[in-house]
Amino acid sequence: MLLYVVLKEGELMEINEILKLDIKQVNDVPLTNKIKSVYVGDLLSFVMANGKEDSLWLTVQKHINVIAVAQLNDFAGILFVQDSYPDDDTITKATELEIPLFISKKDAFMVIKDLVSIGL
Repeated sequence: MLLYVVLKEGELMEINEILKLDIKQVNDVPLTNKIKSVYVGDLLSFVMANGKEDSLWLTVQKHINVIAVAQLNDFAGILFVQDSYPDDDTITKATELEIPLFISKKDAFMVIKDLVSIGL
């Protein structure tokens, strides 16, 4: 599954705004990034090729390789959906690189609906 949602031209959302939803932050990093778009995908090669800078990436992939992909694409953060909690190595590497990690019990579709409801 691949989904890419873009905000209206010139609009950005502060990443901390997503915490208004039933979403928890996983690591302790500054929430200074801005979200320009949302990218949903689990096939890392597709995400590397198609992800856009400043995207919030929704995925069920939770291993350390997602951090390399997020860094490569300069994502605003990663939101693990369907309660897909990352392992300690993944959290540690993301924290070192100051990549915000979040988790939601909901699936990607429901998270997207929630993000749209708060203006994304």
